[in-house]
Amino acid sequence: MEKIALFCYGTLQSSLVMKAVTGQEFSGQEATLNNWARFRVRDSEYPGIIPQQDSLVSGKLYWGLSDEAMKKLDAFEGDKYERVIVQVAKADGSYEDAYVYAIKEDCQQFLSKDPWDFDRFMQNGLEKFIHWFVEDRRDLFDRGDL
Repeated sequence: MEKIALFCYGTLQSSLVMKAVTGQEFSGQEATLNNWARFRVRDSEYPGIIPQQDSLVSGKLYWGLSDEAMKKLDAFEGDKYERVIVQVAKADGSYEDAYVYAIKEDCQQFLSKDPWDFDRFMQNGLEKFIHWFVEDRRDLFDRGDL
């Protein structure tokens, strides 16, 4: 069975965050998800996406993730997100099916109206996010999920 790629539009675009979550390094390729919009989750440093006509979300496409890595990512994303299959536009103009973690419909009220920007996250939010990840998600380490 062929593995499906993973499209990351938020903190997992950072190789540091991806390695912290999965324990592995992956190289990715820039890609775009059409007809979806990205907003910051209220009181956080990370985003969620929802379907929205005439919008687009930039991100990174990763290949070759093992089942173990995907389980770690599922645990990291938590119960407010669901893994769905979407079509992602690659830089060469072709499209590829990929998994993406979209915020669940019944959790969309947690999204702010503020757009989320990766460059701003890297400059202003990465340190705060890593602290949150290590301290507030320690239960993932304790359970052995990460």
